[in-house]
Amino acid sequence: MNWEVISNERSSLQEYRLIDNNDCKVVIKYNPRHLSARITCGNHHRLVYLESAGSLSGKTIFKNEYGMEVGNLLLDKFNPREAGTILIDTKKYLYQLHTNLSAELVIYDTDLQKPFASCSIPLNKTNSFSVLSTHSNSIDINCCIWGFCWFLFLPAVKENTLKLASADF
Repeated sequence: MNWEVISNERSSLQEYRLIDNNDCKVVIKYNPRHLSARITCGNHHRLVYLESAGSLSGKTIFKNEYGMEVGNLLLDKFNPREAGTILIDTKKYLYQLHTNLSAELVIYDTDLQKPFASCSIPLNKTNSFSVLSTHSNSIDINCCIWGFCWFLFLPAVKENTLKLASADF
């Protein structure tokens, strides 16, 4: 699976699509002006607002359209790799961002030795990314991380992913 950027940087909405075998699984329409993301997967829709908990905290809070917190993403600043935890509803997962020739997001359940799922993430113009670099770039990456995890934990997708994860990734 990989994220593709559909819109250009100058448009008011930034659109990302999660593609798997030439099939679009998730669409994220991110509005940097309102710090909101509309996430769509089939008949499932979600609107989230992104809030930074502070410039030095490395925490992004996701709120629904009613202002209720539905999750958060916390960057582990002491980890040499870009890694952290993501909380969706009541379930906590670990993530790591790897850069070799391309950027890859890897999700772990609780054990960092066995990946749960992974996808590629689009790089910026300088072929790099950072959750802490520029404010707009960090929010873009956070949208992709949250959108990917939200997609994975939809009921129908979760069953298929658990079968794949148990068959050794």
